[in-house]
Amino acid sequence: MTNPNDIRGTDDAAKLRASTDPEENPMIGSTADLTTAVDTALPDDAAPAIESLGRGELLRRRFLRNRNAWVGMIVFVVLIVMAIVGPIVYQYEPFERDLRNALTGPSAYHWFGVNENGLDIFARTMQGLRISLVIGIGTALLTAFLALVVGIVAGYVSHKGKWGALADGALVNLINLFLVVPSILLLMLFSPALQRASWLWMIPLLALFAWMLTARVLRAMTQQLVRTEYVEAARFMGVHPIITMTRHIIPNVASWIIIDTTLGVSAAILGETGLSFIGFGIQYPQVSLGTVLQDYNISAPYTWIPPAAVLAALVISINLMGEALRDALDPTSGSSRL
Repeated sequence: MTNPNDIRGTDDAAKLRASTDPEENPMIGSTADLTTAVDTALPDDAAPAIESLGRGELLRRRFLRNRNAWVGMIVFVVLIVMAIVGPIVYQYEPFERDLRNALTGPSAYHWFGVNENGLDIFARTMQGLRISLVIGIGTALLTAFLALVVGIVAGYVSHKGKWGALADGALVNLINLFLVVPSILLLMLFSPALQRASWLWMIPLLALFAWMLTARVLRAMTQQLVRTEYVEAARFMGVHPIITMTRHIIPNVASWIIIDTTLGVSAAILGETGLSFIGFGIQYPQVSLGTVLQDYNISAPYTWIPPAAVLAALVISINLMGEALRDALDPTSGSSRL
């Protein structure tokens, strides 16, 4: 039936038929010809399809795109190599005295100089760097573990009725108790006694008073996650609470835990250094960066500038890596964009 409003001519009708009628255009309706047409349209040197990146690869690329991450990693690796190789290749021991060259500056034999007691500053700095690294990393890991256990358990049981509320209240009161306890005084009280057994006691001693704020944040994050649909579905299906926490809650807070643990290494190193500097940390026959700085002489800058520079480089490098890691894990950060 002819449409009176159709004012197209015979030429337009012929073109329309050629583009829609299979008899006029054999390409229409032919799968083989369509494949040939697609192959012909895409040249061999065409750009490849967009690569699908996993979460780990995406975070790695974001982290490595950050210039501060490279600076922090390079400085941190150099310090680790110095702490491992330095005491092996150096000719002096941390407590080997050279009273003939006491209070002399850097030289070919004493790279950082000698303090007024005849002790080589470079040997003591490298030994102190090694111990400070062990204490810092160990304290940060133990702190993260304690905060993870207390925070996630408190947040998960808070919605479990009356008994859950009581357990959550008890854990919150435990957190508040440790927050109001004078940690510095207790560290100064127990540290000398524990040092007689082993300097590794500094790790649990520092972690015991460093997990509370992290636990409070994890508790709040867990309380939000337990209201999500997948956690509620797991609970109604009868999944064990430990499995629910390990499969659904911990992976969702892992990014924040990694960042907090990384930055906690520098905080633990500074805490141990401060205690050792005032005489309540690492003691003889061990040495840390704090004890090296304790033997400073204000009129001889070489007795405190080299160990202070090593300590500053260590803390700054860890903080740079932590900031870069936070930017990589934060999707709202401008530096995290590919």
